[in-house]
Amino acid sequence: TGRPVVLVAVGFAAFAVLAIGVARVLPVVLRGLGAEPDLFLIVSVASGIAVAGLGAVVFGLPLALSAFVAGLAIAEGAETNEARARLLPFRDLLAVLFFVAIGTLLDPARLVDGLGWLVVLAVLLVVAKVGLSWVLARLANLAARPLQLAVGIGQVGEFTFVLASIGAGTGAIPADLYAAMLGTIVVSIAVSSVVVRVVGSAPAGPHEPLTVPGSVG
Repeated sequence: TGRPVVLVAVGFAAFAVLAIGVARVLPVVLRGLGAEPDLFLIVSVASGIAVAGLGAVVFGLPLALSAFVAGLAIAEGAETNEARARLLPFRDLLAVLFFVAIGTLLDPARLVDGLGWLVVLAVLLVVAKVGLSWVLARLANLAARPLQLAVGIGQVGEFTFVLASIGAGTGAIPADLYAAMLGTIVVSIAVSSVVVRVVGSAPAGPHEPLTVPGSVG
């Protein structure tokens, strides 16, 4: 965007203060709207959209990043948990739109040029994320199958897509690398969704309870 780094940092810090303030106030407001389910849902959704818009317009942050931070900030608390539960029917639609967005942005020619990057990113994902998660799960003796847990959280999700899109938009990430990152997102989600069920179907060992963790996108 050409803005000075100091100005960007100040804007992000000010936006973080705003998001934290909304996170403190919103549960109180929603608690007072408990008897009005429609208004409860409208206020909760509108708050997130308004904070994201302020982050983009007032503080100069990329809209995708400000929306992500706004969602994180207002995601805690019993009241916001209730709002999230009411939004669950929209989850499948948003997941479809996410893949549609990736499909429209993915250039097959650029992906061919970036096949080398795709292999490198896939190897890094397996070693640095899946492998490390497996080791940490074993060391922590978590109540889950370490391999299943590692595969479940090993996929690349929306936040990487946001950061990659910002980098591509500013020219910091070349087109072939961006295409490879989009390809890695698709492959990791598709493969992990299948493999996590395969490794979960095996009988549990003495240190591997039958708890099946949910995957993290």
